[in-house]
Amino acid sequence: MLGIDSEFCLVESFITGVVDNWSETLRPHRNKFTVVICVVMFLLGVPMVTHGGMYIFQLMDYYSASGMSLLWVCFFQTVAISWIFGVDKLSECIEQMIGEKPNKFWTICWKYCAPFVMIAIFIFQCVQFQPLVYGGDYVYPQWANIIGFCISLSSMVWVPIYAIYYCIAGPGSISENFFNGLKPQIKQRRISIRDRQTGLLISESTASGLGMMESDGISESA
Repeated sequence: MLGIDSEFCLVESFITGVVDNWSETLRPHRNKFTVVICVVMFLLGVPMVTHGGMYIFQLMDYYSASGMSLLWVCFFQTVAISWIFGVDKLSECIEQMIGEKPNKFWTICWKYCAPFVMIAIFIFQCVQFQPLVYGGDYVYPQWANIIGFCISLSSMVWVPIYAIYYCIAGPGSISENFFNGLKPQIKQRRISIRDRQTGLLISESTASGLGMMESDGISESA
């Protein structure tokens, strides 16, 4: 189950992002592209099942899969969703899908608890950092730790790089681009919400805030 979860979380999100970016070229061949990516990732994983594969696996796990880079990326994702897009809009999106909003506990966790916990763990991990050790006696050489830091930076560095690029390359001044980047850029469209109990469409007055327009008392899907 963990393997299937990782496939949907990592492989499918990567494939979706690439296909959406080059939709005209790749969307008609999505299945073939998915097979190619899975084969490439399979080949990249083969060295980890060799006799020395555990050393490679722990190096990547320590510096990328469960280390600073994961906390770094997840922190900014959480802030973007909870603070920039907004937990209220997120709750309304969830309501459109399942028919009811998440309770207050989840919104508090998304907006306050999760970012605070992640940034606290990230700081503590940086302060208490120790070189990687395997099996209690094997200490990884310095060059291996340098490779590990490069693995971490390969995902961490793109957050500030794109932020700087966005501020510089935008049509306005740097400050204008910065503040515009803190506003959600979403396309407003007419959305219908179906009540889970009655199966009837709910009027737009109960789902305001997403740019919906009322038509004859019942909202229609875009």
